[in-house]
Amino acid sequence: MIKEVINNLILGYDLSETDTREVFDEILSGLSDDILTSSFVTALKIKGETVDEVSSAVKTSCESLTKYNCALSDTMQIIPFVDCDNYIDIAFGVDIVLSACGIRVFKYCIDSYFDFNKSFLTLKNAGVSNFSYDENLFEKTNFAYFQLDSTVNYIKYTKNVSNKMCFKNIFSITDKFLNPLHSKNIFIGLNDKDLVEKYANICLKLNMDNSLVLSGNNGFSFASIDGDTYVAEAWKNKIFTYVINPELVGLKKASFDDISCENSEHSLSLIKGVFDNKIKTAPYDIIVLNSALALYISKKAESIMDGILLAKKIIDEGLAKDKLNQICQIYS
Repeated sequence: MIKEVINNLILGYDLSETDTREVFDEILSGLSDDILTSSFVTALKIKGETVDEVSSAVKTSCESLTKYNCALSDTMQIIPFVDCDNYIDIAFGVDIVLSACGIRVFKYCIDSYFDFNKSFLTLKNAGVSNFSYDENLFEKTNFAYFQLDSTVNYIKYTKNVSNKMCFKNIFSITDKFLNPLHSKNIFIGLNDKDLVEKYANICLKLNMDNSLVLSGNNGFSFASIDGDTYVAEAWKNKIFTYVINPELVGLKKASFDDISCENSEHSLSLIKGVFDNKIKTAPYDIIVLNSALALYISKKAESIMDGILLAKKIIDEGLAKDKLNQICQIYS
């Protein structure tokens, strides 16, 4: 099957959902060797992945995660497609705020990428050492960061090819969209404004309940406080696009330098400063803004402005600080 599909891709044909799913079934069952898989990924990249091809690949990949068979429709997943390594760990700050508000949030990490995943390093620096999924602890804390190890078929049969590829490919996308707990709410940050609506369409194809995809000013992969952020909401089979400016939602405009940090330890100290009510400047505002969007898309806030007020309340009243302390205590 995969050889025939490679030939069709070389000829420039788009793949049907059936063809895409059959090829991924073949790969994830170990029936394709690394050479054939590499050829397929390369040919698909040269042709250009369509929304239908990506969504079909993601669906098949998620179905292969039989180890994680729970469906939790009330969870939220924050996915930055590019970590902002030189800045405060926004995703981690948002995860804490959301879990403090009663929203179950999770982040998974492929084992070979652990040391490159910013939020996992932040949590490790906070004293956490348990990165395995525990349903009871997840229920208790509304928070889970866990590793997918090489016993999972998806990783077992794609890792070698994915690690050797020198370009972004279909695995670069499915890695992010694996969604092992089958969350129906998702927040995606991209560094390319032109891809925002494409990924919103992927969310529709994946039958997400509520999805928000954005790209900040100057290719920042979160809502930014230095200028406009382009946003696409996907829900009820429709996509709504708009622009957010920090000053229009009552936050001060600031430069990227104001949220920069030297390393993961510095980032954690800034987050703790925000949660301790010792920092009310740009690090506070960037966490509030992105938390507000996540609270809004998860239906905890009726509008983005309501989300701003709720995020501030969670931080200012010490709920985020208490949640971080609880997580560190339980998962250490």
